[in-house]
Amino acid sequence: MGFDPEKFRKEKEREITATYNAMRKRSFKFLFLNVLIVLAVFSFLFFVRNVSPQTYSNIVDTFQLTIEIPKLEYTAPEKIGARVYIVNTKRTEKSFVISDFYFKVYNDLKTIYEFSYPNAVQGSVQAQGRRLVFNLEENVFLANLPGGTYTIYARCKINGKTAEISRKFIYKEEIFYGILSEPYYLVGEEFQPSVYVINRTTQPTDITLAKIIWGYKGNEFQEYVNESVRLYPGESYAFKSTTKFKAETEGLEEINAKLYFQDGSIKEFKSVIPITKNPESSPKDIDFNIESEEPVLVGKNPVIKIYLVNKINKERFLKIDKIQFSIAKIGYNFEINNRRVYCIPFGRSFVSKLERLSFTEPGVYDLIITFVSGNSKIEKKIPLAVAK
Repeated sequence: MGFDPEKFRKEKEREITATYNAMRKRSFKFLFLNVLIVLAVFSFLFFVRNVSPQTYSNIVDTFQLTIEIPKLEYTAPEKIGARVYIVNTKRTEKSFVISDFYFKVYNDLKTIYEFSYPNAVQGSVQAQGRRLVFNLEENVFLANLPGGTYTIYARCKINGKTAEISRKFIYKEEIFYGILSEPYYLVGEEFQPSVYVINRTTQPTDITLAKIIWGYKGNEFQEYVNESVRLYPGESYAFKSTTKFKAETEGLEEINAKLYFQDGSIKEFKSVIPITKNPESSPKDIDFNIESEEPVLVGKNPVIKIYLVNKINKERFLKIDKIQFSIAKIGYNFEINNRRVYCIPFGRSFVSKLERLSFTEPGVYDLIITFVSGNSKIEKKIPLAVAK
């Protein structure tokens, strides 16, 4: 049989195509393997960075300790919170015995708080679950700490073996200034803002304000104050202004305050003034939630804050005609009237604290919130747990 050039060419083309396809598959597999390696390394580094020795303890008989803190940075006079948990790293329920528990909060100069419990406590943790071991807030009220970096340390024996963990947080002190005004204004209204100051330090402070230079819509307004005040930790004060401004156009207007103090120092800050033509006449798509600074206990006046929640993606200008808070089980009623609320899209705004509230028996109580604004009336029931 003679040589067929055309057949030879086609066979070579098929051979080259097959070789190329095989090389491409190997290259793809190699590339895919490299991507997996990179992802694995990244995941490992991410894990190491986020699950550091400051977050989880060494593993002891499949268990670890962890310290959970609400925030890494506090400002005086905020209260410190911390919880210690035992974590089961396995996929099956495990029993434990904890003994020689020790906990402390300290800085470079001294120990702020110590707690120890040498007795053994038995229990179990569900698969890959956790159980509370210690709650700082239930044992002591820690607040108004000197500024600096602090360490929370916990140690115990789990099934006879030692586990320990530490976490750091920062406590700051500052004198905070801001501009006090209504949540929003209507077009054509005059407004008279004030300057407020909060002592967020652990020491009394004396403030003597000489003058304020206001900046609004490109104009400056000078006002002599010459007022002195002493503020103790956690206290606030408002320097009332005599300068009036006018809300002229819809939108967010910026106002600036430059404070000149008797000691020669200057403090400058800004705020935004929301302005609208009219508040909503029949508001809807709103909700309410509550926050408590600490567990609600029998015989102790709770600090419960009420927030209005905006459920839609647009800013809201609301006028509260009346909002009532009631707990029928104990005959509690509290009401506020004629209040403005401004909400950013999907945001929430503080409405009020519940005043003159106390409980004599533990249990779950229904807090009823009744909101009346224009043509709208909204009612919300929120369960409130009270412990001994």
